[in-house]
Amino acid sequence: MALDAARDAGAKDLLSPDSSIRRHYEGLADNLLSLGERPMSVVVTGPEPGAGCSSVCLGISGALASTGRRAAIVDCNLRNPALHRMLGEPNFLGLTTGLGGVRALEHYGFEAAPGVFAVPTGPVPADPDAPLRSGRFVEAVRGLGEGRDLVLLDAPVADSVLESPALSGGFDGVLLVIHATRTSKNAAREVTEDLLDAGVNLLGVVLNGFTNGTS
Repeated sequence: MALDAARDAGAKDLLSPDSSIRRHYEGLADNLLSLGERPMSVVVTGPEPGAGCSSVCLGISGALASTGRRAAIVDCNLRNPALHRMLGEPNFLGLTTGLGGVRALEHYGFEAAPGVFAVPTGPVPADPDAPLRSGRFVEAVRGLGEGRDLVLLDAPVADSVLESPALSGGFDGVLLVIHATRTSKNAAREVTEDLLDAGVNLLGVVLNGFTNGTS
């Protein structure tokens, strides 16, 4: 299933209810919520760095919030954290501190906008993959879904997702982000086939960075 195209943008545009790109993300959000068994937790990944996964997470969350729904984003890309930078926030607390603490992950994030809760990676350990192997990881992230309509995991590249049982199978599905100018057709085809061959529940594909010249 192919989802609507979305354009590159900064965090302000992605979260603003008045943004001209909002309609693109409203289409994405509607498609996700209209799936037969509506997903509550979605891993967002791409074939290579720079595909725009963080932007897609923010755009979908902003679109949901504009309709009175609530969403959460968790940055799981411990090798290349981006969410906190896009939002202009520090990365002192987040996923890694939450997994090592006794309180719920809710206590290690912040409201990025009304209805949008963000959890950055937190300090990155020497072994960036270790937190994703934690027995608490899936349970802690799913806990954010209580009282929210959708939890989006801003994940590392698809190869890393396939190497992580938690990311590839611990949540309700995977959303693949393909960049219009950075992802080759061969790379897009190969990563899609790899995900399907691994038995991943591929919910859809987002074409990011696409523009047809209209506003």
